[in-house]
Amino acid sequence: MADRRLTGVQVAPLTTLATGAVCAVVGGVRLGERGVVSAALGAGVVLLFFWSGLVPILLSRGQEDRAAMGLAVLLVNYTLRLALALLLLRGADHAGLVHPRTLGLTVIATTIAWTTTQVALLGRVPTLDDGPV
Repeated sequence: MADRRLTGVQVAPLTTLATGAVCAVVGGVRLGERGVVSAALGAGVVLLFFWSGLVPILLSRGQEDRAAMGLAVLLVNYTLRLALALLLLRGADHAGLVHPRTLGLTVIATTIAWTTTQVALLGRVPTLDDGPV
């Protein structure tokens, strides 16, 4: 029978979306449409940033003999993701579509939600213990 434990890859997007939805409701109540757009954009950027970070890891499985190349791919991927996120957020701010404080608080809250979920579920991963050494 297969192990049916949920992983951070499965749960973290859901907790991030839930946190983003709460931020959108609060932003909508306080600022109207601009608050909702800001919160949705912030949550979307965080989701895309973290999800796209999993792609190189999933593609490199089984190729441990090419660790240096894998590291280079991860560094380039991270740099491009960071640049894209910053350009997207800066463009939205210059266009006047977002409320900067709502956007920033949403990015912080959803990042904390994603990271906390990953850490909490990582703590449940079984480890091999051969007893005292």
